[in-house]
Amino acid sequence: MKKNLFSAIFCACFFASCTNNPGVQNAQNQVDSLNTDTVKEKIVAPAVVKESEFFYDFDSTEAIKITDPIFYDVVVKNHKKDDDWEEERLAKTNIQPLANAIYQAVYKGKLQAYDYFTDAELSVNDIKELEKKFNRKEIGDIMFEEKWFFNEKTMTFTKKIVSLTFGYETFDQGEFTGFKAAFKVKLN
Repeated sequence: MKKNLFSAIFCACFFASCTNNPGVQNAQNQVDSLNTDTVKEKIVAPAVVKESEFFYDFDSTEAIKITDPIFYDVVVKNHKKDDDWEEERLAKTNIQPLANAIYQAVYKGKLQAYDYFTDAELSVNDIKELEKKFNRKEIGDIMFEEKWFFNEKTMTFTKKIVSLTFGYETFDQGEFTGFKAAFKVKLN
């Protein structure tokens, strides 16, 4: 950055010395009067753009569809003993409000639950039976199905969540063995 600043000042001085144009001399005097911190701020300060200018419809011709869809798991609960990195990485993760909201939406009929493997609809009673086996606090993984879009014009990357699947921790003789899919909900 300092090299670019130096180059800009050098060019201004060079052009000012090559001409008797008072406008160029005035510009040079202004550059000389600024300290490098002020110039640096003016160079790197981004333009203020309203958020609404970055919004676009997912089906917009301006957005490039990157995935349709992509599936990936996100571990949301540390199941590894003595893993400081996992503990630090997940320290600010609290999926209980999300789990509670999803369960309540299913119970109230606002969201339909599906079997992860067959995509068959699950009843409210099916979910209640599942809750007898697994506590919501045992959710340790969420699988996301998403569509990704990139808008080259605005340089924005958008991910639209299509569905999510809760995964419960499973253990054998106290040792973590993996995650078991609970149910899937389709969003939007």
